[in-house]
This record gives sequence, C-alpha cells and structure tokens, in this order.
Amino acid sequence: MNKRASWLAGLTIIATGLAFADAPKIDSARLDAALKQIQAQMQSQAQPGMTMPNKAQLTQQVTQDLQTADVLKEEAIKAGLDKQPETQAAWQNLQSQFYASQYVNYLKSQIEVNDADLRKQYEATTSEINLLVIPFASKEAAEQGLEKLKKGLSFEALMKQQDPKAETQMWTNPQALPASVAQVVSIMNVGQITGNVVTFNGQSFLMKLAGSRHAEGAPSFEQMKAQLVDQAKNQKVQATIQQLLQERGINPAATPAQ
Repeated sequence: MNKRASWLAGLTIIATGLAFADAPKIDSARLDAALKQIQAQMQSQAQPGMTMPNKAQLTQQVTQDLQTADVLKEEAIKAGLDKQPETQAAWQNLQSQFYASQYVNYLKSQIEVNDADLRKQYEATTSEINLLVIPFASKEAAEQGLEKLKKGLSFEALMKQQDPKAETQMWTNPQALPASVAQVVSIMNVGQITGNVVTFNGQSFLMKLAGSRHAEGAPSFEQMKAQLVDQAKNQKVQATIQQLLQERGINPAATPAQ
C-alpha cells in the first residue's frame, strides 16, 4: 500500500469513528416504547407465512430511526422552526392526539370482560337470520299488503305476488342490518311478521323473521375470543368517551369515533 492509499484508509477510519461518536444516544425507555409499538403494529398486520424480523435486526433499525429523528430535530431547532407559530400549533395538535390515544389505551387496560358477556357477543356475531322483506311502491300499497296478510295470505305468497323471482332464503347477520331495521327485528320472534309497515330511506316494507341459525363455518368461541374481548373493550371505551364529551358540551353524534 502506498502512502496515499494509507492516508486515505486512515481518514476513512477516523471519519467512521467520528460518525459513531456523534450518533445521539437513545434512552432505553424510548427504545423499548418504540419497539413495543412497532411489534404490536407488525403483529396486527401479519399475514400467514410472513417472515418477521428478529429482535436484534428490529432493535438496530429502530435505534437508527430514532437517532435519525433526533438529528433532524436538532437541525430543525437550529433553523428556528420550533419558534414558528404554525409549527407550535401543529405540535400542540400532535400532543393532544397522542395523549388522547394514550388515554384510550389506559381505559381499555382498566376494563374487565367476563366470559358470559363474551359468549353473548359471540352468539350475536355468529348468528344469522332469514329476514324476508317485501318492498312496496308506496305506504298505501304496503298497508294493502298487510291487510292481505291479516286475511290469511302467507307472507311468501305475497312476496311472489310482488315479485315472482323473490328469494325466500335471505340469511344475514343481524349486525349487518341498518340500525332502524335491526331495532325492529330485535323484538321479533321467528315466524313473526311486522305488525305495521316499516319505513326506511323513504321506502315502505313488510318483513318476516323466517328463521334463525348459527352461521355455517363460523369460527369457534375460543378462536374468536381475543377479537371479542377487543370489541367489548372498544364498545365500553366508546361509551365512556361519549359520556365524557357530553359532560363537556360536545355532541358525540357529530364527533368521529376514536
């Protein structure tokens, strides 16, 4: 090796050493928090057969990401960006969103869910109903159809009168129904016909709850338990947040869900 090559090699070693020496030190608590968040995101998005990075690789990458963010933060402050009103306002918004998210997580951690409630939720989630629906051109026409039913015409026969191609097997999950329709169905027994005309989206209907069953191919309770726990906690958290907003004079109906 000639003197020039030796000098260049020495300079490279010095520069490399300086790069490591100047790298920001990342506190272990920050690193752990970042790793926990990223691992949770990766697990929620994981697909069958997907290879996950090992902990050493992930730790190295997260450390470098945090160091990069710290370096850019220092440069932003040097440039005076932290003094700009727009930056300060955006930072306040980010802080509020962050603490709101933390509070939601805190609420979820405080909620206990028992198996009895979960099994009720499981039945509601995996049940299907055969809901027969006859649409009419007007409320008057629906009232006339209702009179025919009262005189002894079967619901299925009335369906065929309205539409010869009408299907009599219309299995669906009750939770997929519009809220106003689901409310009507929730108080019906199997075989029951609505006693009054049902109006939805400006159209008139008659309905019959023709059957109820456990959904074919539905996962077992144990397979769905983690999902059910999360759903139950989210519902209780949402109820708590809505009450809190109402107490502070905010209309929850006009507020996007967390």
